[in-house]
Amino acid sequence: MRELLRKNWLKIVVVFVLVLLVLIFVGLPYFNSAAGPDNDNEEVNADDTRIAAIGDSITYDLYVAASEDDFYPQQLDDLLGDGYVVHNFGVSNYAAQSSSDFPYETTEEYQKSLDFNPEIVIIMLGTNDTKATNWDGSEQFKEEYIELLETYQNLSSVSRIILASPPPAFIDNEVTISGSIDPGVMVNVRDTVEEVANEFDLEFVDVYEKMTGHSEYFPDGIHPDEEGSAELADIFYQQIVDEAD
Repeated sequence: MRELLRKNWLKIVVVFVLVLLVLIFVGLPYFNSAAGPDNDNEEVNADDTRIAAIGDSITYDLYVAASEDDFYPQQLDDLLGDGYVVHNFGVSNYAAQSSSDFPYETTEEYQKSLDFNPEIVIIMLGTNDTKATNWDGSEQFKEEYIELLETYQNLSSVSRIILASPPPAFIDNEVTISGSIDPGVMVNVRDTVEEVANEFDLEFVDVYEKMTGHSEYFPDGIHPDEEGSAELADIFYQQIVDEAD
């Protein structure tokens, strides 16, 4: 009798843990989307150059960064100073492709980024597109990436679009499970984003190349810490300032 009770208890525990994991996996993206960046605290003047930072958890990181001040868009805003306003429209776990499990175009932050009427748009997406559940080759990624890009090109306010490859994923490819980021596909994403930038005559920032060899900036292998975000901010600052001169 005791043995039967013990086995039943173990089954209950296992089922509970599995259900909990499923709820976390399914619910986390929606929680992250609902608890998005707070862009309402900064006053925007009519003469300010508005910059929209489009991205995933590398842009809006709920995992590593201690506060929103640590994210690269806020640090970029500080570097640029008066006359510029950078708003963070990153959403954790979302991807560029409309066919992905969590398409960026379905988020509230996406719509807010359009309503922001930015003059400069920085797009750094693609990390979550590398998941086995999302990746179906470079051609499909390119087609759907362009579809997202064109929604920003169609904004009359936009004068510059900066396409950025995501940084490398510093994780062990051999232990990758279904639904997780595949570091081996990151270079395909990088090459495709550069190809799109060249075809549309847009600015390209090779974050993948610039961050290669700098795993110290990514404590969990994916998300930048404060120093990593500072490095990202400096990379985009140089791009914005140098091209403006």
